Amino acid sequence: MPRSHDGFIRLILVQPFVEHVARSGVDPRPALATLGLNQQMLLDPTATVHAEIVYGLCNALADLSRTPHLGSEVGQKFDLSTWPPIAAAATASTAVGGFLINYLMQVPQESSSVKHALTVQADRARYGVSRLVQTDNPPVQVDGFGIALHLRLLQMAMGSAWMPQDVLVETAYPQAVPRGFMGVRLARTEDPALTISFPSDWLNAQLELRASAGLPPPTAKEPDMSIVAALRSAARPLLWDGKLNARDLAQALGLDQRRLEAALRLHQTTAARELKRLKIEIAQQNLADTTLSISEIGQSVGYSDQSHFARFFRSQTGKTPQEYRLSRIAADRG
Repeated sequence: MPRSHDGFIRLILVQPFVEHVARSGVDPRPALATLGLNQQMLLDPTATVHAEIVYGLCNALADLSRTPHLGSEVGQKFDLSTWPPIAAAATASTAVGGFLINYLMQVPQESSSVKHALTVQADRARYGVSRLVQTDNPPVQVDGFGIALHLRLLQMAMGSAWMPQDVLVETAYPQAVPRGFMGVRLARTEDPALTISFPSDWLNAQLELRASAGLPPPTAKEPDMSIVAALRSAARPLLWDGKLNARDLAQALGLDQRRLEAALRLHQTTAARELKRLKIEIAQQNLADTTLSISEIGQSVGYSDQSHFARFFRSQTGKTPQEYRLSRIAADRG
């Protein structure tokens, strides 16, 4: 049970874990149900739950999907441009040190369960994530996610100067990542804090994050920092607003609308087109959950009138929401 009144986390932040498990062919709903949750709750950007619930859910999803390193897998595939603290820090920084400082100043807006700190000595810098609450559920998978995310972040920030053998990760849960993970050194510690240390002179290195440089879309071998991924992430918690437009999305991303539209043109798309695609994807995903009514699903993507939602859905898929749901049920039954 929680031992503090602090430590609440936005529930929507566990969505990548749920989606990863679902993509692997495993139904995540049993894990959600054990903690009194459902997929509809994950779509509410204002919903917060105690860290106890988040840690328990992530561990339950790993057990359910038989994926011992679920957290690190999610962290490796997580589009770094989709988390607001990263995008904001990259925009405001030119050096690695400034980026880490700006990043840790942004993170508390997402969670009150941890505290981020950067400490510097003559030869080593330490980026630490300390937990502010004690829980019965160990944060194994959350630590795995944090290790993967922060190592990738540091790797991308350093670019060609990245030297994994100079990085030491200290964690109470080394089992959260595979042996030899990303080539860094790994040490078990009794301290519940997660710490990543590296040479202090890295702080003066020029920031090489693609998002901060405004470079073209990455190749298949490079991390995806595309503006399309960022837009879709910003739009997801706002889809309930039927009047959502490019201006709103630009504001959510902290960009000038003209700059956003120009960047989208490089990808041969528009904000309206991506909104339409995202609405259909989410509607199709939710139609597979028979506990949700078609009216609820329509409202979640900005349609208060069920008939308007049905016409929109049919125009994009060739089927009404009910027809699509029935076809999914039939396909699942084989």
